[in-house]
Amino acid sequence: MTTFHSLTVASVEPETRDAVTITFAIPDALRTEYAFRPGQHLTLKTRLGGEELRRCYSICRSRTPAEISVAVKAIDGGRFSRYAQSDIQQGMEFDVMVPQGHFGYQPSAERCANYLAIAAGSGITPMMAIIEATLATENNSRFTLIYGNRSSHSMMFRQALADLKDRYPQRLQVVHLFSQESMDSDLLQGRIDGDKLRALSEHLLDFSRFDDAFICGPSAMMDDAETTLRALGMPEKSIHLERFNTPGTSVKRATGVAGGRPYRHAASGWP
Repeated sequence: MTTFHSLTVASVEPETRDAVTITFAIPDALRTEYAFRPGQHLTLKTRLGGEELRRCYSICRSRTPAEISVAVKAIDGGRFSRYAQSDIQQGMEFDVMVPQGHFGYQPSAERCANYLAIAAGSGITPMMAIIEATLATENNSRFTLIYGNRSSHSMMFRQALADLKDRYPQRLQVVHLFSQESMDSDLLQGRIDGDKLRALSEHLLDFSRFDDAFICGPSAMMDDAETTLRALGMPEKSIHLERFNTPGTSVKRATGVAGGRPYRHAASGWP
C-alpha cells in the first residue's frame, strides 16, 4: 500500500545536537489508517530543490491516537535529514504514507515474557515504541535494553528512557554502553560487539533466559550480535532484526514478531 495523506507537523523537539523528534497531528478521519504496530515506520515525502524526496523513519511513539512521532538524525550528505533538523517547523504540512514494515512486535495482554533489545545510535528509535507498548500492555513482562552510543551527549531519548525506567522500575533494565566516554566499569565501556556481549553474559546477563530479542543499528553490529546471541543459547527464531539502509546500499532482510511468531521481509531503504 502506498497511500499518502497530508499531515500537519504538531511539534519538533530536539533530542540531541543532531537529532529531532517530529510529531504529526492525525485528523479523526485518518486515525484508523495511522494505527501502527510498534516497530513500523513512516515514509515522508517532500520536494527539495525541485526534486521529490521520500525518506523512511521509524515511529518512536504515539502518545494518543491523535498524533504519531518519528525521530530523524542528521547524517553526512543526508539532504532530507539535514532539512528536517534545521527547517521543519510546527504548522508545516507533509505527505506521510500510512505505517509500513514488518519489524517489531504487537504486544498481547495475555503474554508474559522476558524480552531483550539491542540498539546502537539511532537504532533505538523503533525500540522505543516496542518497549513502551510492551510494558504498558503486558503487565507481567520484562524488558532489558542494551543501548550503545558514543557518549551520553549523543544519546537519543535520554529523558524518555529515564521516564520509562521511573514508570517501570522493576520491569525495565537499561544497560548503557559508551565508546567515547569514560565509565566507572570497563564492562560498560566500548561498542556493542561479540566480545562485549560475551562479557555481559559472564558478568551481568543470562541471554538464554530471553524469549525474544530485537536488534537494530549498524549492519556489522547486528551481524555480530545475532551470531553471539545464538552462540549464547538463543534460538534463531527468537532473534529479530531491523536493517535500515543508507542510499546506495542493497536491501537487507528484517524480522519481526506477530502473535509470538517470527517472520522475515525485505526492508526498505532508510536514509
